[in-house]
Amino acid sequence: MFQTPNLNVFVNNFLGFVQTSSYLPWVKWLLRLFALSQAISPTGWPKSYDLRDGDRFDFVVVGAGSAGAILAARLSEVPHFSVLLLEAGGDPPPASVAPSLFGTLAHTKYDWDYRAQLDKNVGAVHPDGVIYMTRGKMLGGCSSNNYEVYARGTPKDYDEWGQVAPGWEWDSVLPYFKKLEGFKDPAVTENPDHAYLHSTDGPVAITRPQTNSYFNEVNEIVLKSYEEMGIKRILELNGPESLGAAQPHYTFANGRRSSTAEAYLRPVRDRYNLKVTKYARVTKVLIDDLRLRASGVEIFLGGKKINVFANLEVIVSAGAIDTPKLLMLSGIGPREELLKFGIHAIVDLPVGRNLQDHLYVPIVFTGKKGIQSIVQNLLVPTELDSYPVPSQSGYFSVKQSYVLQRPQFQIFNIRIGATASPIILFGLRTLANFDEPFSYSISKANKDREIDVTSVLLLHPRSRGEVVLSSSNPFDDPLINMGYFRNEEDVQTTLEGLKYMLQYSNTSYYKNNGGGIAKLDVTACKQLKWGSDDYWRCYVQNTVGSMLHPVGTCKMGPKGVVDEKLRVHGIFGLRVADTSIMPRIPGGNTNAPAMMIGEKAADIIKIDYNAIYKNS
Repeated sequence: MFQTPNLNVFVNNFLGFVQTSSYLPWVKWLLRLFALSQAISPTGWPKSYDLRDGDRFDFVVVGAGSAGAILAARLSEVPHFSVLLLEAGGDPPPASVAPSLFGTLAHTKYDWDYRAQLDKNVGAVHPDGVIYMTRGKMLGGCSSNNYEVYARGTPKDYDEWGQVAPGWEWDSVLPYFKKLEGFKDPAVTENPDHAYLHSTDGPVAITRPQTNSYFNEVNEIVLKSYEEMGIKRILELNGPESLGAAQPHYTFANGRRSSTAEAYLRPVRDRYNLKVTKYARVTKVLIDDLRLRASGVEIFLGGKKINVFANLEVIVSAGAIDTPKLLMLSGIGPREELLKFGIHAIVDLPVGRNLQDHLYVPIVFTGKKGIQSIVQNLLVPTELDSYPVPSQSGYFSVKQSYVLQRPQFQIFNIRIGATASPIILFGLRTLANFDEPFSYSISKANKDREIDVTSVLLLHPRSRGEVVLSSSNPFDDPLINMGYFRNEEDVQTTLEGLKYMLQYSNTSYYKNNGGGIAKLDVTACKQLKWGSDDYWRCYVQNTVGSMLHPVGTCKMGPKGVVDEKLRVHGIFGLRVADTSIMPRIPGGNTNAPAMMIGEKAADIIKIDYNAIYKNS
């Protein structure tokens, strides 16, 4: 069996050792050489509060992730609010802080390490139909282990939210995106056509790093190739133009990832009215059956079960997988599902339904032959405080009716120099759970050629999955059914996007260097003629993967789980604030709107308690 996770554990243990030895001269030299000195420097995370059974706080926030950390920090700006923030994991390790080492966090103690399930006859290149659903289990949650791309989506996405949840349309959420942004790219902030969409003084550092000359040359080649295809070059992915390609912006700066733990919790670690308790596993929301009010939470901490109480509210920010799980364990969810496990159904709501994700289909293009592109791989250690490979992203549509509304597809491309095959194989098996034939065929394409690995993302899928309980035991993982391609239209739309991107192999750079489309080993499609429409349809259905953007499982709206103020229908004193509340998935990377939700939720609650002040 292919034992990849052990390497990730080794890397994290080694970096922990380096952190404790960083005072040694030779270690300092190595850190400077590999651009990791900022990531290993003293962390300054909040200390874990010694929680006792029966403790009371005004607000209890479950989950210190992309939204929860922001929400707790913002609520504690009100001096008379006492806030408890509960996190199942611990501090982010150096591999999280370093912007480039995100790939080493999967399958470690910093990852919930869930296994999501594909439907029959979908995703045959994934052994047992399993998607590795990596989720951050540490302060900052997924903002501490994601790939750091900052892409908000389009105004149309949020105007759609506003139709079922008044107050969540674009004009209402833009101020909260700006509130979190610390944009550090003068090309954007000094351009009057773009500056009004951004802010420079928010907590989350957003940069487009200056790269070495080789990476710059690659970026130019790729973006020029896109222009030949009709995908124009734009200044940024979060600007006034919704179609086009650019180098992405990222949530890191000065050699450190700008997670919500870094941006919101570190600066207030000594705030007297904010307590953070780590390694606190919340197993139930305590609900008074007669008053239909949430009174607190049940927690496993240090091997003991304790109860902690909320004077005002419990706010669940555990993410699109764990929030529905916790609500269902607490008696809030589909009645028939709860009864299966002997759970008393307090409120019958569609918890866990409406799961949406950005599925992607990978394409591999072979470029220039020869070992000269190895130079790129040799430069990776110098970019460990930034992004480790040249990357490009953009948006496009294939249906003209979509052009004036919003893009249908996002592309994310990385260029890999020749002879990186072992690293490619490690990534494909560890992060994507691709099978051996498919993974080896990709790594083989890189043996003596540079390759572009292009992911074609379907931004607005019609298919829906669900998160359901596997038992009444809170320590058992939930069942995550992705539901890809349950709507046949998603297959056809994705196929059209894939075929459009195949034109990349006909652009000048590829034709001049004898490049092309790599013929990958997809066992389920071997009987079909490579390159035919039937082949590519089969390819789409069987190579599909996840961008790890699950949302929507506690959606807002009258027919959903929460209202526009994020209050759980039918229960007083209980709200949800994370990506699970999204009615529909936005057309961007979901960490940005998750953070926006945290910012907006804090103000919603402050307004409800007449606690909005100028300094908050």
